[in-house]
Amino acid sequence: MAALEENSTRLNQQSRALFGRRVIRTSAKAITRENVSQEVEQAFVTHLVNRGEIEYLWEYYKGNQPALYRVREIRNELTQHIVENRANEIVSFKVGYLVGKPVQYVSSVGGNQISGLVGRLNDAMRVASKHTEDKKLVEWEMISGLGYRYVTQNNDPRIKSPFRLYTLDPRNTFVIRANDYTNRPLAAVNYVTDEHANITFTVYTPDSVFTVLHGGGGVTEQVNAFGLIPIVEYQANSARQGCFEIVLSMLDALNDFDCARMEAVEQFVQSLLVLYNCQVEEGTTADTIRAAGMILLKTVGDAKADIKVLAEQLDQSQNQTLKDDLYQAVLQIVGVPSQTAAGTSDSSNNGAVILKNGWQGAETRAQDFEAMFQEPEQEMLRVVSVICEGLSDLSFDPSDVEVKFTRRNYENILSKSQTLTTMLQNDKVHPKCAYEASGLFVDTEEAYLLGMQWFEEQTKRQEEAARKAAETAQNAPQDPDGQEPAGSRRLAADGGNGGINANRDGDRG
Repeated sequence: MAALEENSTRLNQQSRALFGRRVIRTSAKAITRENVSQEVEQAFVTHLVNRGEIEYLWEYYKGNQPALYRVREIRNELTQHIVENRANEIVSFKVGYLVGKPVQYVSSVGGNQISGLVGRLNDAMRVASKHTEDKKLVEWEMISGLGYRYVTQNNDPRIKSPFRLYTLDPRNTFVIRANDYTNRPLAAVNYVTDEHANITFTVYTPDSVFTVLHGGGGVTEQVNAFGLIPIVEYQANSARQGCFEIVLSMLDALNDFDCARMEAVEQFVQSLLVLYNCQVEEGTTADTIRAAGMILLKTVGDAKADIKVLAEQLDQSQNQTLKDDLYQAVLQIVGVPSQTAAGTSDSSNNGAVILKNGWQGAETRAQDFEAMFQEPEQEMLRVVSVICEGLSDLSFDPSDVEVKFTRRNYENILSKSQTLTTMLQNDKVHPKCAYEASGLFVDTEEAYLLGMQWFEEQTKRQEEAARKAAETAQNAPQDPDGQEPAGSRRLAADGGNGGINANRDGDRG
């Protein structure tokens, strides 16, 4: 249990090389009442290793980094403790870029009925504060490489949603997976520690919910009414690494660099005095020289007495070049756009900016993350569908729902609108293909259905207006010859200016 209570200060005294969280596996075919205690205890050993690394990364993200514990061997009084928290910068950008706008669900198949159900699902997710929970979840993924979401039924009548979503702390949660090619989850575990350091595990399997006391204190079992594991594990990538974990050594180097520069400045200010061929009055010490600010020298023999300041300045321009190069390498590796003055703004359009200054790399990493996000999100939707089917009339098939990130669908909107207009004018391109290719809409299916409905309504209005115009023309009074209305003949006789000629005749009168 010492690992659970390991002090975060001691964790961060030295730099660490981390390579992703370990997958917890078991050779058991299923976790039952007979083997749940043994399986959880075995998995807990591996989880403690992951927990220690997650704790280190969490503290690092908050600013508790090795630079705060530097020790200078010579002239320790000059030691500087400076943290340039680039880890926080990287995580904050990733979270904002990925889920700054809410993740939406769209229909993956056609039909007004499915689109209507998906719209209701989005409303229920909004009521359940899914956007907020997504930000918490992705933050943990970016820090530790893992995130956990718990789905349960809603028992609060004030919240008009049949389900609730919770983001769990990965330091207290883990999933046990099958040790075969399926890699399927056999159980999900969340645990709490009371004031007496007693640990209670809650173990969820597709059939049961077990409560297990750490150390073999007993097992209780309840039926899992959902038939699915309600805790879903999300992975940031296949290596299960946080976004700044791969550049930890470089971030430590940046901190050391800043500390060394400040120590050099401090050392220049507090330079040492060197006395050449001279004597000082008896009883003179370094403290008295420092207090008086001056010293009286006596020449020894023929050698001339002298006093000099021992000081050497660093070349700050070359050092800044080295630091900038190191910082740019960090940004390129983690996929964060450059924020230097040279790349903040110019006259380029949105499309050109995306292709430079690192934004294309950021978008590529975001698309990679989206692919990893899809599978666990579908698992979560399966649990949600079971809850909705039992507690409401919102019944849907998760396979009909597609996850859509909306961070960039309104960028470069003029070009996308022109693409849609051009393709709709081509009679060899189906309108639905035009909607999909333009990338203008979050839910392409819903936008297409609304567009077709609007088009049909406008067509009917135009046909109705044409019909009424034809009936009006048919019922208008005819001239004696029966060929055309008298009003039309009068207008033709006036050369199309019947109103003007009539006014002129009136003026003459």
